[in-house]
Amino acid sequence: MRLKTFHAKTMSAVMDQVRAEMGPDAIIISIEEGKGVGGVRVTAALEAGATPPPPPRAPDTEQTPLAFEISHPIPKMREFDSADISAILNHHGLPFETASHLGEAARATDAASLAEAFSTALETSIRFSPLTDRTSRPVMLVGPPGAGKTVCTAKLTADAVLHERRTRVISTDTVKAGGVQQLDHFASLMKQTVSTADSPGELAALVNGRAGADITLIDTPGTNPFDMAELEELLKFIRAVDAEPVLVLPAGLDPLDAQEIAGVFSKMGCQRFIATRLDAARRYASVIMAARPGFLSLAAISRSPYIADGLEPASPMTLARLITALPSRRKEAPNRK
Repeated sequence: MRLKTFHAKTMSAVMDQVRAEMGPDAIIISIEEGKGVGGVRVTAALEAGATPPPPPRAPDTEQTPLAFEISHPIPKMREFDSADISAILNHHGLPFETASHLGEAARATDAASLAEAFSTALETSIRFSPLTDRTSRPVMLVGPPGAGKTVCTAKLTADAVLHERRTRVISTDTVKAGGVQQLDHFASLMKQTVSTADSPGELAALVNGRAGADITLIDTPGTNPFDMAELEELLKFIRAVDAEPVLVLPAGLDPLDAQEIAGVFSKMGCQRFIATRLDAARRYASVIMAARPGFLSLAAISRSPYIADGLEPASPMTLARLITALPSRRKEAPNRK
Protein backbone atom coordinates (compact mmCIF):
# COMPACT_ATOMS: atom_id res chain seq x y z
CA MET A 1 0.00 0.00 0.00
CA ARG A 2 1.36 3.45 -0.96
CA LEU A 3 0.52 6.40 1.33
CA LYS A 4 0.76 10.09 0.47
CA THR A 5 -0.42 13.32 2.10
CA PHE A 6 -2.00 16.15 0.08
CA HIS A 7 -2.61 19.73 1.21
CA ALA A 8 -4.76 22.52 -0.23
CA LYS A 9 -6.94 25.42 0.88
CA THR A 10 -10.26 23.70 0.14
CA MET A 11 -11.62 20.15 0.18
CA SER A 12 -12.39 20.34 -3.55
CA ALA A 13 -8.83 21.34 -4.38
CA VAL A 14 -7.21 18.65 -2.27
CA MET A 15 -9.54 15.93 -3.63
CA ASP A 16 -8.60 17.02 -7.18
CA GLN A 17 -4.95 16.42 -6.22
CA VAL A 18 -5.76 12.96 -4.87
CA ARG A 19 -7.70 11.96 -8.00
CA ALA A 20 -5.04 13.37 -10.32
CA GLU A 21 -2.11 11.60 -8.67
CA MET A 22 -3.61 8.40 -7.26
CA GLY A 23 -6.66 7.82 -9.42
CA PRO A 24 -10.20 6.69 -8.58
CA ASP A 25 -9.00 3.70 -6.53
CA ALA A 26 -7.43 5.92 -3.86
CA ILE A 27 -8.62 5.29 -0.30
CA ILE A 28 -8.96 8.27 2.04
CA ILE A 29 -7.21 7.44 5.33
CA SER A 30 -7.60 10.73 7.22
CA ILE A 31 -8.84 14.30 6.75
CA GLU A 32 -7.63 17.21 8.85
CA GLU A 33 -9.15 20.68 8.76
CA GLY A 34 -8.76 23.81 10.83
CA LYS A 35 -6.55 26.78 11.57
CA GLY A 36 -3.65 24.60 12.66
CA VAL A 37 -3.63 22.86 9.28
CA GLY A 38 -3.96 25.99 7.16
CA GLY A 39 -6.63 24.53 4.92
CA VAL A 40 -7.30 20.82 4.38
CA ARG A 41 -4.80 17.97 4.70
CA VAL A 42 -5.76 14.55 3.35
CA THR A 43 -3.82 11.30 3.68
CA ALA A 44 -4.68 8.83 0.92
CA ALA A 45 -3.58 5.29 0.15
CA LEU A 46 -3.36 3.19 -2.98
CA GLU A 47 -3.64 -0.58 -2.65
CA ALA A 48 -0.92 -2.70 -4.15
CA GLY A 49 -1.86 -3.60 -7.70
CA ALA A 50 -4.09 -0.58 -8.23
CA THR A 51 -3.18 1.47 -11.25
CA PRO A 52 -2.61 5.19 -10.67
CA PRO A 53 -3.47 7.61 -13.45
CA PRO A 54 -0.80 8.05 -16.12
CA PRO A 55 1.48 11.09 -15.75
CA PRO A 56 0.32 14.19 -17.65
CA ARG A 57 1.61 14.39 -21.21
CA ALA A 58 4.16 17.10 -21.83
CA PRO A 59 2.84 19.79 -24.19
CA ASP A 60 4.07 19.63 -27.78
CA THR A 61 6.65 22.29 -28.65
CA GLU A 62 5.47 22.48 -32.26
CA GLN A 63 2.14 23.85 -33.41
CA THR A 64 -0.16 21.00 -34.45
CA PRO A 65 -3.70 20.76 -35.80
CA LEU A 66 -4.73 19.54 -32.35
CA ALA A 67 -3.71 22.78 -30.63
CA PHE A 68 -7.33 23.87 -30.23
CA GLU A 69 -8.35 20.57 -28.60
CA ILE A 70 -5.32 20.66 -26.28
CA SER A 71 -6.17 24.12 -24.96
CA HIS A 72 -9.91 23.31 -24.82
CA PRO A 73 -10.27 19.76 -23.43
CA ILE A 74 -13.36 17.82 -24.37
CA PRO A 75 -15.92 17.77 -21.50
CA LYS A 76 -16.46 14.50 -19.67
CA MET A 77 -19.19 12.28 -21.04
CA ARG A 78 -21.85 11.80 -18.41
CA GLU A 79 -23.04 8.31 -17.57
CA PHE A 80 -26.24 9.65 -15.97
CA ASP A 81 -28.91 12.29 -16.33
CA SER A 82 -31.19 14.36 -14.11
CA ALA A 83 -33.70 11.49 -13.83
CA ASP A 84 -31.01 9.28 -12.26
CA ILE A 85 -30.29 11.93 -9.63
CA SER A 86 -34.00 12.23 -8.83
CA ALA A 87 -34.33 8.44 -8.56
CA ILE A 88 -31.50 8.29 -6.00
CA LEU A 89 -32.99 11.10 -3.90
CA ASN A 90 -36.49 9.59 -4.03
CA HIS A 91 -35.20 6.16 -3.06
CA HIS A 92 -33.51 7.40 0.12
CA GLY A 93 -36.50 9.49 1.22
CA LEU A 94 -34.69 12.71 2.01
CA PRO A 95 -36.79 15.66 3.23
CA PHE A 96 -37.68 18.06 0.43
CA GLU A 97 -35.31 20.91 1.31
CA THR A 98 -32.26 18.67 1.70
CA ALA A 99 -33.14 16.66 -1.42
CA SER A 100 -33.47 19.86 -3.46
CA HIS A 101 -30.12 21.16 -2.23
CA LEU A 102 -28.28 17.91 -2.98
CA GLY A 103 -30.02 17.51 -6.33
CA GLU A 104 -29.08 21.01 -7.50
CA ALA A 105 -25.49 20.54 -6.36
CA ALA A 106 -25.19 17.15 -8.12
CA ARG A 107 -26.66 18.49 -11.37
CA ALA A 108 -24.31 21.47 -11.34
CA THR A 109 -21.15 19.35 -11.47
CA ASP A 110 -19.34 18.18 -14.59
CA ALA A 111 -18.82 14.73 -13.10
CA ALA A 112 -18.86 11.69 -15.36
CA SER A 113 -20.56 9.35 -12.87
CA LEU A 114 -23.36 9.52 -10.32
CA ALA A 115 -20.95 8.75 -7.50
CA GLU A 116 -18.68 11.63 -8.46
CA ALA A 117 -21.63 14.01 -8.76
CA PHE A 118 -22.99 13.08 -5.35
CA SER A 119 -19.51 13.17 -3.82
CA THR A 120 -19.19 16.81 -4.82
CA ALA A 121 -22.73 17.56 -3.63
CA LEU A 122 -22.13 15.91 -0.25
CA GLU A 123 -18.82 17.71 0.16
CA THR A 124 -20.64 21.04 0.02
CA SER A 125 -23.57 19.91 2.17
CA ILE A 126 -22.32 17.94 5.18
CA ARG A 127 -19.17 17.66 7.26
CA PHE A 128 -16.70 14.78 7.50
CA SER A 129 -14.20 14.33 10.34
CA PRO A 130 -12.56 10.86 10.51
CA LEU A 131 -11.51 9.48 13.87
CA THR A 132 -7.84 9.22 14.75
CA ASP A 133 -6.11 7.28 17.49
CA ARG A 134 -3.78 10.21 18.09
CA THR A 135 -5.79 12.02 20.75
CA SER A 136 -5.06 12.97 24.34
CA ARG A 137 -8.73 12.88 25.35
CA PRO A 138 -10.51 9.61 26.13
CA VAL A 139 -12.99 8.62 23.41
CA MET A 140 -16.41 7.71 24.83
CA LEU A 141 -18.90 5.98 22.55
CA VAL A 142 -22.46 7.06 23.33
CA GLY A 143 -25.86 6.64 21.73
CA PRO A 144 -29.27 5.00 21.84
CA PRO A 145 -29.71 1.34 22.86
CA GLY A 146 -28.74 -1.21 20.21
CA ALA A 147 -26.75 1.20 18.06
CA GLY A 148 -23.59 -0.92 18.14
CA LYS A 149 -21.39 0.94 20.64
CA THR A 150 -19.73 -2.20 22.02
CA VAL A 151 -18.90 -3.53 18.55
CA CYS A 152 -17.51 -0.12 17.54
CA THR A 153 -15.39 -0.05 20.71
CA ALA A 154 -13.99 -3.46 19.76
CA LYS A 155 -13.32 -2.33 16.18
CA LEU A 156 -11.48 0.77 17.37
CA THR A 157 -9.50 -1.38 19.80
CA ALA A 158 -8.54 -3.77 17.00
CA ASP A 159 -7.39 -0.88 14.82
CA ALA A 160 -5.29 0.60 17.63
CA VAL A 161 -3.69 -2.78 18.38
CA LEU A 162 -2.99 -3.27 14.66
CA HIS A 163 -1.13 0.05 14.62
CA GLU A 164 0.70 -0.85 17.83
CA ARG A 165 -0.98 1.82 19.96
CA ARG A 166 -1.12 1.20 23.68
CA THR A 167 -4.84 0.99 24.38
CA ARG A 168 -6.93 1.21 27.53
CA VAL A 169 -10.48 -0.18 27.29
CA ILE A 170 -13.13 0.69 29.89
CA SER A 171 -16.84 -0.13 30.11
CA THR A 172 -19.46 1.71 32.14
CA ASP A 173 -22.15 -0.68 30.86
CA THR A 174 -22.26 -2.68 34.09
CA VAL A 175 -26.05 -2.95 34.49
CA LYS A 176 -27.14 -4.66 31.28
CA ALA A 177 -26.75 -8.43 31.36
CA GLY A 178 -23.83 -9.45 29.18
CA GLY A 179 -22.75 -5.86 28.45
CA VAL A 180 -19.22 -6.16 29.84
CA GLN A 181 -18.92 -9.85 28.91
CA GLN A 182 -19.35 -9.13 25.21
CA LEU A 183 -16.63 -6.48 25.18
CA ASP A 184 -14.37 -8.59 27.39
CA HIS A 185 -14.68 -11.49 24.93
CA PHE A 186 -13.66 -9.27 22.01
CA ALA A 187 -10.80 -7.72 24.00
CA SER A 188 -9.43 -11.08 25.16
CA LEU A 189 -9.05 -12.17 21.54
CA MET A 190 -6.77 -9.16 21.09
CA LYS A 191 -4.96 -9.84 24.38
CA GLN A 192 -6.48 -6.73 25.96
CA THR A 193 -8.25 -6.34 29.29
CA VAL A 194 -11.44 -4.43 30.04
CA SER A 195 -11.81 -2.35 33.19
CA THR A 196 -15.24 -1.43 34.55
CA ALA A 197 -16.55 1.70 36.22
CA ASP A 198 -19.90 1.89 37.98
CA SER A 199 -19.72 5.62 38.71
CA PRO A 200 -18.11 8.81 37.37
CA GLY A 201 -15.69 8.71 40.31
CA GLU A 202 -14.55 5.19 39.49
CA LEU A 203 -14.13 6.15 35.84
CA ALA A 204 -11.97 9.15 36.77
CA ALA A 205 -9.81 6.96 39.01
CA LEU A 206 -9.27 4.46 36.19
CA VAL A 207 -8.41 7.07 33.59
CA ASN A 208 -6.20 9.23 35.81
CA GLY A 209 -4.57 6.40 37.72
CA ARG A 210 -3.03 4.56 34.76
CA ALA A 211 -0.61 6.47 32.60
CA GLY A 212 1.03 5.25 29.45
CA ALA A 213 -1.92 4.58 27.12
CA ASP A 214 -1.93 6.14 23.67
CA ILE A 215 -5.71 5.98 23.49
CA THR A 216 -8.50 5.34 25.99
CA LEU A 217 -11.77 3.89 24.70
CA ILE A 218 -14.89 3.95 26.88
CA ASP A 219 -18.00 1.92 26.11
CA THR A 220 -21.28 3.12 27.66
CA PRO A 221 -24.79 1.72 28.10
CA GLY A 222 -27.55 2.75 25.72
CA THR A 223 -28.96 6.20 26.47
CA ASN A 224 -32.49 7.23 25.57
CA PRO A 225 -32.01 10.61 23.84
CA PHE A 226 -35.43 11.73 25.04
CA ASP A 227 -34.99 10.79 28.70
CA MET A 228 -33.51 13.73 30.62
CA ALA A 229 -32.47 11.63 33.62
CA GLU A 230 -30.42 9.26 31.44
CA LEU A 231 -28.82 12.18 29.60
CA GLU A 232 -27.84 13.85 32.87
CA GLU A 233 -26.28 10.62 34.14
CA LEU A 234 -24.28 10.20 30.93
CA LEU A 235 -23.09 13.82 31.13
CA LYS A 236 -21.61 13.15 34.58
CA PHE A 237 -19.44 10.37 33.12
CA ILE A 238 -18.35 12.58 30.19
CA ARG A 239 -17.35 15.44 32.46
CA ALA A 240 -15.58 13.20 34.98
CA VAL A 241 -12.73 12.50 32.52
CA ASP A 242 -13.17 15.29 29.94
CA ALA A 243 -13.94 12.62 27.34
CA GLU A 244 -14.78 13.25 23.71
CA PRO A 245 -18.25 11.74 23.30
CA VAL A 246 -18.75 10.20 19.86
CA LEU A 247 -22.30 9.31 18.89
CA VAL A 248 -22.98 5.85 17.45
CA LEU A 249 -26.09 6.00 15.29
CA PRO A 250 -27.62 3.12 13.30
CA ALA A 251 -28.68 3.65 9.69
CA GLY A 252 -32.31 3.11 8.71
CA LEU A 253 -33.88 5.47 11.25
CA ASP A 254 -36.52 8.00 10.29
CA PRO A 255 -34.42 10.91 8.92
CA LEU A 256 -36.05 13.53 11.13
CA ASP A 257 -35.64 11.31 14.20
CA ALA A 258 -31.96 10.91 13.32
CA GLN A 259 -31.57 14.66 12.95
CA GLU A 260 -33.23 15.24 16.32
CA ILE A 261 -31.09 12.60 18.04
CA ALA A 262 -27.94 14.16 16.55
CA GLY A 263 -29.09 17.55 17.84
CA VAL A 264 -29.62 16.18 21.36
CA PHE A 265 -26.20 14.54 21.52
CA SER A 266 -24.50 17.59 20.03
CA LYS A 267 -25.67 19.46 23.15
CA MET A 268 -24.00 16.71 25.19
CA GLY A 269 -20.68 17.62 23.59
CA CYS A 270 -20.66 15.30 20.57
CA GLN A 271 -19.07 16.72 17.45
CA ARG A 272 -18.80 13.51 15.42
CA PHE A 273 -20.76 10.33 14.88
CA ILE A 274 -20.25 6.80 13.56
CA ALA A 275 -22.97 5.44 11.28
CA THR A 276 -23.54 1.73 11.88
CA ARG A 277 -25.60 -1.11 10.39
CA LEU A 278 -25.33 0.20 6.85
CA ASP A 279 -25.37 -3.41 5.70
CA ALA A 280 -28.81 -3.84 7.28
CA ALA A 281 -30.38 -0.72 5.72
CA ARG A 282 -31.11 0.35 2.17
CA ARG A 283 -32.02 4.00 2.77
CA TYR A 284 -29.45 6.36 4.19
CA ALA A 285 -31.34 9.63 4.59
CA SER A 286 -30.83 9.35 8.36
CA VAL A 287 -27.05 9.44 7.94
CA ILE A 288 -27.21 12.56 5.78
CA MET A 289 -29.67 14.34 8.07
CA ALA A 290 -27.58 13.65 11.19
CA ALA A 291 -24.60 15.26 9.45
CA ARG A 292 -26.40 18.36 8.20
CA PRO A 293 -24.78 21.70 9.18
CA GLY A 294 -25.39 22.55 12.80
CA PHE A 295 -25.42 18.91 13.88
CA LEU A 296 -22.53 16.42 13.68
CA SER A 297 -19.66 15.49 11.39
CA LEU A 298 -19.62 11.97 9.96
CA ALA A 299 -16.51 10.24 11.29
CA ALA A 300 -16.79 6.62 10.17
CA ILE A 301 -19.16 3.97 8.88
CA SER A 302 -19.68 0.33 9.77
CA ARG A 303 -20.99 -2.10 7.16
CA SER A 304 -20.46 -5.34 9.05
CA PRO A 305 -21.06 -6.79 12.52
CA TYR A 306 -17.70 -8.55 12.34
CA ILE A 307 -14.81 -6.98 14.27
CA ALA A 308 -12.24 -7.95 11.62
CA ASP A 309 -14.02 -5.79 9.03
CA GLY A 310 -13.27 -2.65 11.04
CA LEU A 311 -14.64 0.87 10.66
CA GLU A 312 -14.25 2.74 7.38
CA PRO A 313 -13.11 6.38 7.56
CA ALA A 314 -15.88 8.60 6.25
CA SER A 315 -15.38 10.69 3.12
CA PRO A 316 -17.68 12.27 0.51
CA MET A 317 -16.86 9.56 -2.03
CA THR A 318 -17.38 6.69 0.43
CA LEU A 319 -20.88 7.92 1.26
CA ALA A 320 -21.64 8.82 -2.37
CA ARG A 321 -20.88 5.29 -3.53
CA LEU A 322 -23.22 3.94 -0.88
CA ILE A 323 -26.18 6.15 -1.71
CA THR A 324 -25.84 5.68 -5.46
CA ALA A 325 -25.76 1.88 -5.21
CA LEU A 326 -29.49 1.26 -5.50
CA PRO A 327 -30.70 -2.25 -4.55
CA SER A 328 -31.11 -3.22 -8.19
CA ARG A 329 -27.44 -2.45 -8.76
CA ARG A 330 -26.12 -4.21 -5.65
CA LYS A 331 -24.52 -7.62 -5.78
CA GLU A 332 -26.21 -10.38 -3.90
CA ALA A 333 -24.92 -10.54 -0.35
CA PRO A 334 -23.26 -13.83 0.55
CA ASN A 335 -25.07 -16.12 2.96
CA ARG A 336 -23.69 -15.83 6.47
CA LYS A 337 -23.43 -19.09 8.34
